[in-house]
Amino acid sequence: MAKGRIERRGAKRREQKPVVLIVTEGSKTEPKYFSSFRRRQSNIDIHVVGSRANSGGTDYESLVRKTIDYMEKNGLSVRNGDTLWVVADGDINYDNVDPIGAKSRMLDKARQLASRYAITIMLSNPCFEFWYLLHYQYTTAHLRDYDAVVNLLKSYLPDYDKAKTVASQLLPHLDAAIRNAERVEQYHRANGCAELCDIAVNPYTALHHLVARLQ
Repeated sequence: MAKGRIERRGAKRREQKPVVLIVTEGSKTEPKYFSSFRRRQSNIDIHVVGSRANSGGTDYESLVRKTIDYMEKNGLSVRNGDTLWVVADGDINYDNVDPIGAKSRMLDKARQLASRYAITIMLSNPCFEFWYLLHYQYTTAHLRDYDAVVNLLKSYLPDYDKAKTVASQLLPHLDAAIRNAERVEQYHRANGCAELCDIAVNPYTALHHLVARLQ
């Protein structure tokens, strides 16, 4: 089958494995990471669709709409066991006026649309690389941006380059990453965060929930 295409679903739908569709904000880092799970998974079909953020920003609603478009064109349905995920970053520009409030409103609008199609938005704040960092250490210290996370990550992966895959290096530490992500989640809940998928919650990632589905 040609790359990027899925067999259309009709009468033979029950013979096909459930699809896990992952639409990512990034075009390199996230797709390379999630694609690595295909080699370890035989019960589901993992489809990863990368994106390019416009002007360096994150348009959550566009990612949700891209997921809906892909779902409809390829006949995916949660009623058939397919699951739909959007992977995005907090990616706050603190130079903007009311940066957290503005970004939160964007996320809330995207969530409302996503809920109509059973799409789950998986947020990492400040960035996807926080999930990588949790493979090596637990921290709840505020991390302002991508650079702050990668500076810590390079203590463990000195040659880290987001254009290159590091899945094989991370795999031996996956269980630790899940435990650390759960601890971060518990920390924020204990400190009064009722809504964890929120721009104001830093640092945070929900990716352990998605990765558990992929194992």
